[in-house]
Amino acid sequence: MPAQIWRAIYPLGIHFGISQIVAYAGLYFLVLRNGGNKDAYYGQVMMLTGLTGLLALIPALFFYKKDLAARKYGGIIPEKRKRKLGLGEGVLLFFMGGALAQYINMAVNLLLMGSDASMKYQNTVERMTGGKTLFSMILWIGIIAPLAEEAIFRWLIFLRLRDNLRLLTAAILSGVMFGIYHGNLVQGIYASILGTVFALLLEWSGSLWGSVFLHMGANIWSLVSGAVAAYVLENEERIMAWGMLVLAMLILTAFGMRYFYKKYTGHDKRREI
Repeated sequence: MPAQIWRAIYPLGIHFGISQIVAYAGLYFLVLRNGGNKDAYYGQVMMLTGLTGLLALIPALFFYKKDLAARKYGGIIPEKRKRKLGLGEGVLLFFMGGALAQYINMAVNLLLMGSDASMKYQNTVERMTGGKTLFSMILWIGIIAPLAEEAIFRWLIFLRLRDNLRLLTAAILSGVMFGIYHGNLVQGIYASILGTVFALLLEWSGSLWGSVFLHMGANIWSLVSGAVAAYVLENEERIMAWGMLVLAMLILTAFGMRYFYKKYTGHDKRREI
């Protein structure tokens, strides 16, 4: 079993190595260019994160294709998939991702309210997002980063763990690794829970795009939710609308979880990815 676990997690080392090379190269260039001002790094950190993702995708897709061929050859998954993700299901997963982000963020904020970790994290986020356009944040953090992270953490790490472990065990382990990777307590708790749910829905949906749409929805909602909440709270009449929206998100998530689980059990819980 240790060999199988090592095989599952070593792609994380590749991703970490690429991210460190890109980050330190970017830091060196930006600090040098701006006369030793380290704040310049925070101005470009989202772009550097996106570039890291694009570079990490290359080995991730290579290893996934090899894994896919081995699973088909070994009979772990069928040669042809019977379950396909429809457009409506993709949209549902996207909005479920936003809803999950909303509720898990609320829970983590309540848990760590007023702590040094929470305040330090908020300060870092403000430095990273300050002065950025919404378009650039959605491009790098809402689209490219989720695609790359799903390729590493779900398509490789989770699915390799799943080859040797029960679904829930593999989902939790991969989720915890996803949380640890983020490197701070706030995102560590948040990403561990979110990553576990992403892994479950990846298998339940029977499509690689299942977790990608979830992740994109979660990240994009996290980017825009603050502005939405501020707009709502400007007027007391809008507060009821905000409450109804949050409640609708909870109902949507419950419906989506039930829908995809029934789809999964309706196919005798067979793996297709």
